[in-house]
Amino acid sequence: MSLERLKAMRSLLKSEMEKSETFSLVLEKIGTKLEEINTNLLSLEADVKVERWRSSPFSDHIRHTIAPISAVLRVFVTVQELERSLLSCKDVLGYVSDVKRLEEALKLLSSSCVLALDWLKDTIQFLSEHGMPEDHPCGLRFKTSIKLLEELQMTEARAYLRGGSLYIALENLETEFERILEDEEVLSESNMRKLKTIIKRLDAHCVPSYIKIRTRVIQKRFENGYLHKTITEDDNVQDTEGDIDQWRLDMEKALKEIYEFESKLCYEVFEDVGEEHDVPLRCFGAIASNSGLLQLLRFGSRISKCKKSPPKLLKLLDCFSTMDNIRTEFNRLFKGELCSDIRRETRELISNLVNGVCEIFWELPCQVELQRPNNPPLDGGVPKLVSVVTEYCNKLLGDKNKPVLSKILEIDLGWKKEKYQEEILIGHIYNILREIALNLDAWSSSNKETALSYIFMMNNHSHFSLYVKESWGKLLSLLTIKSQPARRKRARESIKRTLQDFANGFNEIYTKQSDWVVEDERLRWKICQAMVRTVVPRYKSYLQSYIMLLVEEDPMRPGNDLSYTPKGLEMKLKTMFQSKEETEKTYKCSHFVNKVMDLEVTQNSHLTFEAI
Repeated sequence: MSLERLKAMRSLLKSEMEKSETFSLVLEKIGTKLEEINTNLLSLEADVKVERWRSSPFSDHIRHTIAPISAVLRVFVTVQELERSLLSCKDVLGYVSDVKRLEEALKLLSSSCVLALDWLKDTIQFLSEHGMPEDHPCGLRFKTSIKLLEELQMTEARAYLRGGSLYIALENLETEFERILEDEEVLSESNMRKLKTIIKRLDAHCVPSYIKIRTRVIQKRFENGYLHKTITEDDNVQDTEGDIDQWRLDMEKALKEIYEFESKLCYEVFEDVGEEHDVPLRCFGAIASNSGLLQLLRFGSRISKCKKSPPKLLKLLDCFSTMDNIRTEFNRLFKGELCSDIRRETRELISNLVNGVCEIFWELPCQVELQRPNNPPLDGGVPKLVSVVTEYCNKLLGDKNKPVLSKILEIDLGWKKEKYQEEILIGHIYNILREIALNLDAWSSSNKETALSYIFMMNNHSHFSLYVKESWGKLLSLLTIKSQPARRKRARESIKRTLQDFANGFNEIYTKQSDWVVEDERLRWKICQAMVRTVVPRYKSYLQSYIMLLVEEDPMRPGNDLSYTPKGLEMKLKTMFQSKEETEKTYKCSHFVNKVMDLEVTQNSHLTFEAI
């Protein structure tokens, strides 16, 4: 092939290649154009389809379905906002308000989901029945929306489950509820307002929690080891004396402070919940029955089981006194069915205390008599028994124990359908003294040396003062010599009034004890001598201090209004504890002496009572 021909072929090939490149560019432009046309056609097709559905008779039905779905979304947004608000809320009252709004919003969300689901399902069924294909985008979107709505419908239920927003919110309220109930200032105005607000939200759920929390608070105040101690008949009361004293303090504190406060708190907290259902009373009853009071009452009953002894009687009197001091609070606080166990244990405790006291008290004379075979002190001194029994009887007749002992004896006799009189108590104390006197007589007779026997009786004479102190002590306190008013008339009236009160008191005691008889003449003589030596000098001294005032009023008959002269008083005292025949005989002599003394006073206006 010639060179020229090769050049020509190369030029032709180059020319064809250039044409090919130009044609390729043209084709590329056409392809892009076709793609644009295809996209436009697809969009136009979609627009045509939408327009066709929009202009179809079903478009209104579709739009009505969209409205409930939009409402669900708006409510859901509100729920989310309230949940975020709870996370940042620090105020209890505001927190409770937000919880309430959240609950309402969740309920609205659930009901809105039900409405939207009903619309969607009805719409899909309607469109399917009127020609909408199953794979149509609108139908597919509706089916997806159903799944989402069903998921949202479960929001309320999930909120109450562990970890849910309402579960956490209510748990926080219960925590705050517990914190307030454990606060020492629980009854403050601020705390009460918070409690009542929380209770309105928690409603019935708060009652068990309230009982549990307040019961725990009280139990912490009763964490005393002695309440679980066992007491048997072999235990001496002295071994548990400290525990008994602590028990008495705890009982008074329990009634006058703890349960008094607890009752007030129950009625304050639940006053708006429903008193017609006895909610405060039931709450208080449940708390009282489970917080330690029953253990206190049972320990008190166990005290009565320890070994019988005179010291035990005194301790039982203390225990009864404590229970009597809180009796009013008991009757007022512990009402209702839930307090029935408390009332039963209280009745059992009182019964044990009364029986324990009476059992020991009635046996005291026998216990003294059992000591008679013992030998007296060799030096003629006072036997320990005499001192102990005398001191013991003084305690029983003291202002602290006598009223309590009288009440216990009255209860005991009342249970037996018998009537109590104070003479029963005094008479039994006298029986104890009589046994002491008989012991002394026996011990005195056992002394071979007469002089030592007399020394022995003189040393032991002081125990007769016990009866005198009990019977005449308060009456003699009237005869206290004190300064009189400056005006002599008023002074005389005061003295005469005192003497009249003394005479009335003397007559009352004498009348009350006139039926008492001491058959042993030696013992009666000793008692009467003790009374005379105690009463008459005091009476005589009082008259001597004010005789001049009485003389000024009536110089001819000073002391004309006196019911008794000192001598007449002495004679009457000597008739105590005699038989009726002896009393009448002595009374005639006493009456004669009084007449003689009145005559002497009349004849000599300057007579003083020194001569009587």
